Amino acid sequence: MNNLGPNLVGAISALLLVLGGCAETPENQALTTETDHPHDEDELLVLDPPADYLRHLPDMGMEILDVTDLSSIGGKLYHLRIVDGAHPFHARGKHQERFPGVIVDAHHHYEHHAAKKIDKSYTARTAAKWGNVSPSCGKGMRVGVIDGPVDTKHHAFKGVKITYRSFHLKGEKISKTDHGTAVTSVISGGGRWAGVLPGAEIIAANVFHAGKNGQATGSAKSIVRAIDWMVSKKVPIINLSIGGGPNVLITQAVKHASDKGTILVASAGNYGPFSKKKSYPGAYPSVIAITAVDRFKRNARFASKGDYIEFAAPGVGIWAAVPGGGKAMSGTSFAAPIFTAYAAAAMKHRKHATTASLREFFKTHAEDKGKPGRDKYTGWGVVQLKPVC
Repeated sequence: MNNLGPNLVGAISALLLVLGGCAETPENQALTTETDHPHDEDELLVLDPPADYLRHLPDMGMEILDVTDLSSIGGKLYHLRIVDGAHPFHARGKHQERFPGVIVDAHHHYEHHAAKKIDKSYTARTAAKWGNVSPSCGKGMRVGVIDGPVDTKHHAFKGVKITYRSFHLKGEKISKTDHGTAVTSVISGGGRWAGVLPGAEIIAANVFHAGKNGQATGSAKSIVRAIDWMVSKKVPIINLSIGGGPNVLITQAVKHASDKGTILVASAGNYGPFSKKKSYPGAYPSVIAITAVDRFKRNARFASKGDYIEFAAPGVGIWAAVPGGGKAMSGTSFAAPIFTAYAAAAMKHRKHATTASLREFFKTHAEDKGKPGRDKYTGWGVVQLKPVC
């Protein structure tokens, strides 16, 4: 650059400073942070807008794709398409200017929290240290699973009562994935799949569809609908082994479920120990976020860190059911349902009926790791609960 001459060098330097300054504005920083979380490029979701809302849609560059009645949350969920080419975040801002207080957000995507395959494995029941419990262990417990599709005909679920419904997006195909079946089997699998509570009743909701290139994609709309359905069926505890960015409609659904007394447990994410990225819904205050450790109670290498993490459970090399058989699975996805099974048992037999009560109970049943007290890696510690059936 010295060969360019002092005047040209100065001009280029000034230009770089201007461009750098633009990149550092709060608005651009916020937009960059949000774009880290996948979303549809031409869609918005709006919950229960005001009465005169619809007549303003054309001049805001929007059209209605679908309207869903939410029986438990109340009101209507509007699925909109952006037809004027605006970015979803700018279209959202236009909504908020025109209708202050409106519940509107981008149509965010969510993912499973499964990590790379591990060859060595042990069953969820062995990982939980529950041994050879009775096949009726878990009888009388109802556990919700919001995840991918579940192979309800799998031999692991012989004798298990499963109520299953798919909330994949209208016009889209259900994704082909092992994840929902595997997570469900960690809770209630029988036989050689050895879930923690083989006698529990499962209420399962699929929120994944086949996205671009056929990959499994969870949608904010599907998650809101699934939570609404679970609450309407009075499911006492829900496992969500999924994650993504924050979304105000899911925030509203989670708050509604929590206010109704529903316990929500979610995987903490597989972003690794060096990422500052939080995983939602696990990072919502009313949700209990679970991270993964291996069989030696060491932090899983893939596991996220963060101040939202509350407890740890085994999540490396868990033998789980998949369509056509079984395989070793790893991820915070498989730690969460072990904790969910523990929590369901504590709710049934130890009468811990609230999220606050469960949190306090499990603090006394967590083996603290690292520095004393809560930390960003395993929360309050690794949970171990003696069999209660």
